[in-house]
Amino acid sequence: MDYTFKEIEFEYAMDIKTKFPVTIWHDFMRYVFDYGDYYYEIYCVSEIADSQNKSDEAIIAKFIKHLIPFDSKDSKLVCSNKIIEEVYIVRTLLGFTTWKADSKFKRKFHRIKQKAKEFITGKPDIFNMLLASSNGGYEEITCHPKFGELNKIDHKYSNLIDKGLFIKIEGKYIKAFLEGNGFGFHTWNDKHFLEIEELKELTGRYEFIQV
Repeated sequence: MDYTFKEIEFEYAMDIKTKFPVTIWHDFMRYVFDYGDYYYEIYCVSEIADSQNKSDEAIIAKFIKHLIPFDSKDSKLVCSNKIIEEVYIVRTLLGFTTWKADSKFKRKFHRIKQKAKEFITGKPDIFNMLLASSNGGYEEITCHPKFGELNKIDHKYSNLIDKGLFIKIEGKYIKAFLEGNGFGFHTWNDKHFLEIEELKELTGRYEFIQV
């Protein structure tokens, strides 16, 4: 599947780069770039993934423009009246490996773990019961579209996805993109501005396309 931004979404990103928003807002589901009379919104949505397993989903970012004032009641202010120095579109490749059988040792380990936890708590643990009864599974991989673990991904089950924006303001960065194949725009203790050193573990898994 190709879930990269459409041409109009590239234009929205260019607008943010050249016409600075008055304010930037965040909540778990979205980032908002507010211009007063209108605003741009990046939000997350689940789509069907190309996968061996029909129930697998791809979590992607959508980029839209609203021609009305933004209601910030349930959002948190990230910044206001800031000059945006750089904007990047963040892209990743989502893939699923072929089915792998668990070893006898691994299956035995899950059964022992399940029984031990039930003995201690006196309650059934559904997750561990599923693990104990499983004979294997698929591995979900997100990686750089041109590097990384590409050899593990069957081309038939690959999904090219744009995950949002990476924005530089005053030498620091706003991570307005979705991590991995997880749902929502996560921040740690509402810390929106990050040093580049804090992002080194993430950068190798994504392609950053400068706007």
